[in-house]
Amino acid sequence: MCPFLREGRARFCSAAPIRILILDGPCATAGGRCTSPEYRECGLVRHDPSFGQRCPHLEEIHVQYCGASPVAKLVPFNESKSSRCNSGSYRYCESYLSLARPHRMSEPPADFFFAPNHLWLESNEDGLCHIGVDPFLASVVRTVDGVTFVTPSGTRRPTVALQVNGVEWPLTFPNPVLIQSVNTYLQSDPERITADPYGAGWLFQGWEVPDRTRAGLISGERAAAWLNEEQQRLARYVHDKQSLGADGGDAVPGVALLLPRAAAVALFHHFFSRTTWTAEE
Repeated sequence: MCPFLREGRARFCSAAPIRILILDGPCATAGGRCTSPEYRECGLVRHDPSFGQRCPHLEEIHVQYCGASPVAKLVPFNESKSSRCNSGSYRYCESYLSLARPHRMSEPPADFFFAPNHLWLESNEDGLCHIGVDPFLASVVRTVDGVTFVTPSGTRRPTVALQVNGVEWPLTFPNPVLIQSVNTYLQSDPERITADPYGAGWLFQGWEVPDRTRAGLISGERAAAWLNEEQQRLARYVHDKQSLGADGGDAVPGVALLLPRAAAVALFHHFFSRTTWTAEE
């Protein structure tokens, strides 16, 4: 559950053509004329001698709202159960990311799963999941110029095409997911993909397909060891092929931007095109 999630009571007029929720609180009035005999002066009230001292159209409900948002959007409690605020998906909310994560994650989270082409999967206990690229890929490309969601919905293998220095990098998650939505913010701000790959740069949101979505993925210590080996393999690759290592160590960040088109395509296929593990892995 999101640490910024708040609960309270709100009231509204059931006779009004548009339901406007008003949050009760220290700064709120005690109900205004709706809770006094003055409610009879309201044009929405049908006069009836049996009405008491309180407007019969005044309704009160339990609501939830975001304490981090400058403008509170009140959500009736019975409509909020499916909200990301009540599950681990709050970690991908814009308000949460801006306030709770000033420092971007670089280490692989223990509960994330990884595919051979450097796409990650994170899933809640209810099966709602997110997919994105890992920091290894983000470091290699450094800057993404554009993004196209090839599979925006349906039970599919999520596929996205990244534009990197004039070269298209198509990435396909190896297993099917019931895709619910895509991160449309990336279409106007693709730099999120590399700036915060484990957070604001997520690509797809959807539901796991039982016994299929996680098939063949790795996590935990195995994933951490694999990512470390990938860094070493990249260093060897660019040193042998292009001599773009940094003092014989790690590859230069943004190495894909330094390569000619043919070499960038070759690098993509070498590290990011396959969707199954090789025998030695």
